[in-house]
Amino acid sequence: MKLRAVRSLLPLCALLSTLSCRELQRFDTRDGEVYCGDLVSGDPFTDGFVVDNKPQQLRMMLSDLDTSKLGTFSTDNQVGVPAHLTSNDKLTGLCAKDVLPLFDNSPVRSIPQVDHDALAAMTFGEGHDEDFFTWTDSTCQGTMLGIVSLLRNNDIELRLFKPNKLAAIGDPADKRPGFALFYMRRNPNAASCGF
Repeated sequence: MKLRAVRSLLPLCALLSTLSCRELQRFDTRDGEVYCGDLVSGDPFTDGFVVDNKPQQLRMMLSDLDTSKLGTFSTDNQVGVPAHLTSNDKLTGLCAKDVLPLFDNSPVRSIPQVDHDALAAMTFGEGHDEDFFTWTDSTCQGTMLGIVSLLRNNDIELRLFKPNKLAAIGDPADKRPGFALFYMRRNPNAASCGF
């Protein structure tokens, strides 16, 4: 009789195990951990984000990830900051003339208002545990819209949208709008991913 009871609990245990694996806190960074990843190569994903006619290498680091701050306001009605974003292009990127990276520990700000809109129900494909919209400020390219995707395999996708006015033919990358996609993995610290 006891063996039968244990067998009947196995499916429930498997279900609970699956649900606990999808808890967002598992993405939180601790003890200096960071997520890092390279810009997906190819013109659709690099235009407007890297200097023209130069090797298209741009690496991002997402640090201080705290999923408890998603979609929240602090006590002083400030938007929650679930993470910070830094890029590795201080000497070669769009902001290099000022010796600045494109992002320099930029707060990744929640957009809680989106949680009350149909946009919150959008899905970005299989394997996504959570997708959230953010604002983040570049050092020289203004504020950008971001979508951070927390993936079931414990990696992160970062999509950045850089707005700009309609570019004229021949305008350089810093004058053009852009879209960028990064696949990011957890690393023990910033130095381990080249920062």
